[in-house]
Amino acid sequence: MPLPYNQQESRMGTLRACMVLLGALVGMILVTEAATFNPRRIMFARCTSEEKIPRAVFMTCANRHGVCEVRVGNTHNLRAIFISDVNSTDVDSHVRWNSWFEVPLPNQRRNACEHDLPCPIIANRISRFTYTLDIQDFWPRDEYPVIWSLTDRATDTTIFCFKFKINIV
Repeated sequence: MPLPYNQQESRMGTLRACMVLLGALVGMILVTEAATFNPRRIMFARCTSEEKIPRAVFMTCANRHGVCEVRVGNTHNLRAIFISDVNSTDVDSHVRWNSWFEVPLPNQRRNACEHDLPCPIIANRISRFTYTLDIQDFWPRDEYPVIWSLTDRATDTTIFCFKFKINIV
């Protein structure tokens, strides 16, 4: 038996409201997905033959393969997993572009123990360094070689140093 007109109209209104709500929810999920990137292992190289390198480096890249793409106006995370040869309670994090000469990254946080690394670092134990990198709107879009190092400030001993490339898009 068909529903009276006012009940049909009420159900149609409820159905329309549910569809609008579903559309808004899907839109929010798509926007959130566009702004988050999955971490992946990236290729890296030694700075010098004498300096230690991390065991593994992961970064949230906008692409799945090749040079890690980072997007202007977004935040990307870098994580290096390493085993230090030295104990340290005061660690300097230094990232720089490696072009004709080394250019420090603008606005970088140099005190690793304050934000990016659980200190103290204990020698011969696995440690994780995690850095949140804000890709600023004024950074020129291009592919750049990057050098990243952690150094014990008290002894000026390099804990690790590695090179990799990013592509700012």
